[in-house]
Amino acid sequence: MNAFTTTAALTVLAATTVAFAGPTGPDSAIGTQPDAASCQLKREAMQDAAPSTAFASTAAQDGMVEVALAGLALRKSDNDELRQFALKMVEDYAQSNGGLDSIVKCEHLILPTELDAKHNSLISRLDAKSGRSFENAYLKHIAEKHSEAVSLFASASLSGDPDVAAFARQGLLMLQGHQLLADDLRAAMGTRVANTR
Repeated sequence: MNAFTTTAALTVLAATTVAFAGPTGPDSAIGTQPDAASCQLKREAMQDAAPSTAFASTAAQDGMVEVALAGLALRKSDNDELRQFALKMVEDYAQSNGGLDSIVKCEHLILPTELDAKHNSLISRLDAKSGRSFENAYLKHIAEKHSEAVSLFASASLSGDPDVAAFARQGLLMLQGHQLLADDLRAAMGTRVANTR
């Protein structure tokens, strides 16, 4: 993995959980932002923005919780591989959350900037664990939540909204990559535990 430091990850964690606005979306990668005219045309062409709104809101909430849980992993785990995985999660979700920016601007969406009660409860439950118990619970969460997210993003990748579809396709690749890394990590950690008995 890359040399993304824990300090940098925690900085991104703080910035990402506060808000998503910023020039990190797909348009900024090529140096442009959506202009008012193209956004107006898009809004007029869209019959019903409710699916885009629901997807963007869910993606934002999920991104925030994954960054928060990765922050817990960085704080609570001594396992180098798990910490590297958590760093990757922070980096990838910070970029993904920023990618919602152009969708938000064009469609005038208001995304959540704080975790809801359900996700706060999840973080509290995992925060109460430590050591191997925390690591297992964290990796189990990744396996379950990413399976759900893959279905959500696969569905959204077929959206009639081209921005939502493009964002979902990118997110889908990210999620599938995370699933593979988490599966490999779970297998390696399981083997390591078995070998120490």
